[in-house]
Amino acid sequence: MIKAIIVEDEFNALNTLDKLIRYTQKDIEVVAKIDNVQEAIAFLKKQTPDLVFLDIELIDGNAFQILEALDSIAFKIIFITAYDEFAIKAIKFDTIDYILKPIDSDELSACLDRFRVAYEKDRVYKNALDKVAKINEREVQKTLLIKTADAQYFLQIKDIVRCQSDGAYTVFHTVDKKIMSARNLKYYENILSEHTFVRVHQSHLVNIKYIKTISGNNSVWLTNDEEIPVATRKKSYLKQVLDSL
Repeated sequence: MIKAIIVEDEFNALNTLDKLIRYTQKDIEVVAKIDNVQEAIAFLKKQTPDLVFLDIELIDGNAFQILEALDSIAFKIIFITAYDEFAIKAIKFDTIDYILKPIDSDELSACLDRFRVAYEKDRVYKNALDKVAKINEREVQKTLLIKTADAQYFLQIKDIVRCQSDGAYTVFHTVDKKIMSARNLKYYENILSEHTFVRVHQSHLVNIKYIKTISGNNSVWLTNDEEIPVATRKKSYLKQVLDSL
């Protein structure tokens, strides 16, 4: 359901528009009717309808005072006016359309049809953005299951600073603890290389997000002030990876 408000100070115009919407536009719900600038500003600073029917001349000011008082305009606007010349100024606020008083049912329907085209495009775009945001959130929250001799740990991948080989075992260094896994470093390299991890040495797999500097003596300093050796053949590759970020 499309949520709309009407900002109009003429009773007859307000009543006519409200009834036309209620009886002819089944997908639009009028959630508020306001007749002055200050109440409109207060309402729109707290709530964001999909559509605002906005009379240009109001009892205590005009529509443009309302729009200029808002930090952003996240709704579509249809201006209501008795004066055609106001339409030129309305365009500056990216309005969908304007309707003239007295309000005509056919003109209103045509105006709302144009609104729905733009509204649907925006809705599809916002849904796409929401899906991307959820994917990014899942990526940030990805976990890695680490089995030890006496427990199982679910580590947030983003919290793993580095992994160090200890023979057939791997020691995980996270932001707040160390855990030893019974699997070797190669096993975890295959998993973590899809994220932000680089094998900088035979014994070390490092999360590049925690690299602070690359020193001249074949090592890297991490943000926790640890120094990790870098194999000579890995140094140029590591620089390429960091430069690409």
